[in-house]
Order: sequence, then C-alpha cells, then structure tokens
Amino acid sequence: MSSSDSLETKEKPIATVNSLHTAEDGVPTLTIINKETGETTVIRKDWTDEEEKKLVLKLDFIVIPLLFFAFFLLQLDRGNIGNAYTDTNLTKMLQLNNYRINIASALFSIGIVVFEIPFNVVLQRVSPSVFLSFQILAWSLVAALQSQFTNLAGFYVTRFLLGTMEAGFIPGGLYYLSTWYKRSELGLRHTFYFYGNFTASAVSGLIAAGILKNLSGVGGLSGWQWIFLLEGVVGIGFSFVFFTFLPDSANHPAAFWNTRWFYFNERERRIMRDRIYVDDPAKSVSTRKTNHRDVWKTVKKPIPWLHFLITVSSMQTTAALSSYIPLIIRSFGYGVFESNARSSIPQWASMVLLLLLSFSSKHIKPRGASVAFVLIWQLASQIALRELPADASATARFTALCFLVTSGAIGHVLNTSWLSVNIKNPRERSVALAMLIMAANIGGICGGQILRDNDKPLYRRAFLSLIILDVVSIAAILFTIGFYYHQNRKLTKLFGKVDIEDSREESAEKESTTAESLHETVYVGFNDNGVVDKKEEENALVKKPKYRFIP
Repeated sequence: MSSSDSLETKEKPIATVNSLHTAEDGVPTLTIINKETGETTVIRKDWTDEEEKKLVLKLDFIVIPLLFFAFFLLQLDRGNIGNAYTDTNLTKMLQLNNYRINIASALFSIGIVVFEIPFNVVLQRVSPSVFLSFQILAWSLVAALQSQFTNLAGFYVTRFLLGTMEAGFIPGGLYYLSTWYKRSELGLRHTFYFYGNFTASAVSGLIAAGILKNLSGVGGLSGWQWIFLLEGVVGIGFSFVFFTFLPDSANHPAAFWNTRWFYFNERERRIMRDRIYVDDPAKSVSTRKTNHRDVWKTVKKPIPWLHFLITVSSMQTTAALSSYIPLIIRSFGYGVFESNARSSIPQWASMVLLLLLSFSSKHIKPRGASVAFVLIWQLASQIALRELPADASATARFTALCFLVTSGAIGHVLNTSWLSVNIKNPRERSVALAMLIMAANIGGICGGQILRDNDKPLYRRAFLSLIILDVVSIAAILFTIGFYYHQNRKLTKLFGKVDIEDSREESAEKESTTAESLHETVYVGFNDNGVVDKKEEENALVKKPKYRFIP
C-alpha cells in the first residue's frame, strides 16, 4: 500500500445532495444541505434549456469582451519590453546586454510568484469587480511610469512592480469565470479569455513598429518611452470601464460603480445562480472563502504538482524567447520596423492553433494528448532551429523561429483547463490555478536566464537546454495521464463501472436526473491527498459515484 493510501482524512463531506426529483407541481427539484451551517438550499429547475441558452449568450456578450480586453492589456504591458529593446536609445542609455535583460525578466517573474496566491486569496474576500479593476489600474500606472526611468535601478524597480501588480489577475479571471459558467462551458470561455493574451502578442509588434517609426523624438521622448506611456494610459482608461461595467456575481450582477443597474432581472438572476448549483452543488455551500488551510491542503496533493511540473518545464521556452523575439529577428538582418512587424506573424498562427485545439481537446482521449501534441511540436521546432547550419538564410531561420513561437503558451492554456476539470473542491481549484500561474512564472525566472551573450547568435547551448526541458515536460504529461487512468481503475474496483465514462463535462452535458451525476460524490472516495483510498468508502454519500478523473 502506498503512503498516500494510508493517510486518513479529517474532512467530512460538506454537503448532502438529494436526488433531483419531481415535486408535486411537476417541477424538478434538488435539495442541498450545507453540513457546515445546516442551511438547506432548494433548487427548482423550472426553466427551459432554450431560456438558459439565451441567458448564457447574454452573459457571454457582457463578461467575455471585458475579460478578453483586460488580458489583452496585461500582455501588452508585460510584453512590450521586447519591442522597446529594439530602440537603440534604450539599449545605449542602460547599456543593456543579455545579462541585464535576463535580470529584469527574473525580477518581473519574482513579483508575480511572491504575490500570486496571496492576491488570489484577497480576490475571494473582496468583490471581483473591485479587485480586478484595481489591478488593471495599478499595473497600468506602473506601465506608464516606465517611460520615466533614467537608469538601470529604475528599470529594475519598475519591472518588479509591474510583475507584483499583475500577480493573481490570470487565475483571478479564471476563478471569476467559474462563478458564472458550468464546467462543461468553461473550456471554450477559458480559450476566449486567453485569446486576449495571444491577440496582444500578435498586435504588439505592429503597434510598436508604428510608434517607433512615427513618434520617436516627438515631444522630446524616445520611441521606447512612447510605447510605455501610450499603452499604459490606455490601460488606465480601461480600468474605469471595468469599474463601471464588470458584473460582480450571479447573486449580485451589478458593477462596482453601477450598484443599481442589474444586467439580469430577478428570474434571470435566479436561473444564472441555480444552474451553477445544479452543475456543482459545492458552490452553493462554500460559505467561507479560501484561507491558509485550503492552501495547505491543496499543496499537499499530487495532482496540482503534476500539472505544476508540466508548466514549469514547458514554459521556459516561452520565457526564454519572450523578451528576445524582436531582437533575434533583427539579428537575421532585418531593420527595427520590420523586426517588430515580423514578430507578430507567429502569434497569429498561435491563435488559429489554439482555437482548433480548444474545440478538439474535449473530444480527444486522453485529454492530455492535446497538451503533449503542442509540446512535441515545440520540441521538433527547437531541434530544427538548433540544427540549422550557421550559413542558413534569414528566411530559413525566421521560418523555424515562427514554428517554435507558434506553439508558444498554448500548452499552458490547455494544461490549465485540464487541471481545472480534475480538481473537485472549488476553493482548492482556485489555489491550484494560482499554483499553475506561479509555475509559469518560475519557469520565467529560470527560462529568462537561458539565452546568454556568449551563446550568440545561434544560441545552440540555450536550445539544447530547452530541448531537455521539453522532454521532461512530455514525460510529465505521459505520467499524469497514467496517474489519472490508475486512479480511475481504483474507483472502478471500489465502486464498479459507471455509465458515464468521463466525469464532469460529459455528465453535466447529459443532464442525468440522479444525484450521482450532479456531482455530490465529488467529495467522496478520496483521501486528504486527493488520491482514491479504500478507507474513504465509508464517507461516500452514495455507493457508486459517477465521478471519474479526465486523463
């Protein structure tokens, strides 16, 4: 017996969920009893599927554009440093070399890593519409103030502050989406959310090229200063849009500065709230917010760490290249304007690839295969770029670089969704997602040190290191898939086969009329490490839970 199997749990099921039954008036009714407070929640599913679809579409038009543009601005303000490096006025003023650029990248990532989980905990204690809006305002102010530093110390301080102000926003947005959408709906919404990131990466080079060409020297400011100033000011303005229009929650669908303007009427608000409870009853009984005990419980479990390893190893390629793509393209012989413009090409390809994989990943089994595909693509591109002869043409090098950059952070996006559907407790899920963003930035700290001056211009040693890291990441994906299959076999051995092969997404979509498929068994059959444990069978709310991991 493994050590994890011998661990006793101290946590009891937090809810009893009665089967969805038909009331005397013919309305399907679900009763949820909160074990912590004794409070009973009765949900009457008196709405039609068509009515629900219209509400979800209405919600999409309200929430998704706001989150998309917020992520767009976040990536624009964190990624424009690579475009600014192509301005020789900046590199000469700070006497920049690879070492100093790498230090700045590390300081930015350290700010995120240190504050990622604390800010995520604060988000759940403060209104999301307030905290997320405040973050946009804070990082945009820092981004704009970057235009005023005059020495290396100021450069380093602003990079650290920018990372600090952006910490927690990405998992905060994911958590916010989970309060509005059913699990079967989240995958595509996650994609549109991350599309803000990819769109910013795609257009930032074009924006920077235009600024450097047309505004350099205007008002006594260099081109790099205009990049920071203009993009920061846009973010400051948008933060007030967020304060004004971002609805807080299904229970209170009004924005911070529009407390009396509700997007939904009373019936629509009830449907938006209750449909989430039917999909995941745990959300109806989460009366307390995430605290240090939830953090400790989450970090003790193996599942977040498996996905953590995948991200921390795979994201080092993205981190290594993020600040250097325009500079690397310029080393091929292209000018400042063309280097920045060309840097956008692979980002557009990334958006197409992400959309295709997001739609197909739900139908590909195992789900981890989609993540593995992206990493294999990345690995092959690294090998090709490293093995190109020294006299290869600029076109050949640029093409190989495009294939590598196209894979980009897509694996991280797919891995995030994969983790999200395999964490049962909402509070632990929010911590696990924050851990994953931390992993991406720890990868940023390490990966940001890989490209060195003494390895220029071909960076063969750097690409060898990245190849090894990708092999580690692919191995971690395969191990994680095997781990999930192993846990599912243990569930089948304990409780027998189930009608629904995969767990949360498919069972939510099928709308079965039993409590088993409404996920009340999500808290049973697992020890305190989140691993299937025979000793936990006595805590089962039903004898044959339909919950299964998604490999």
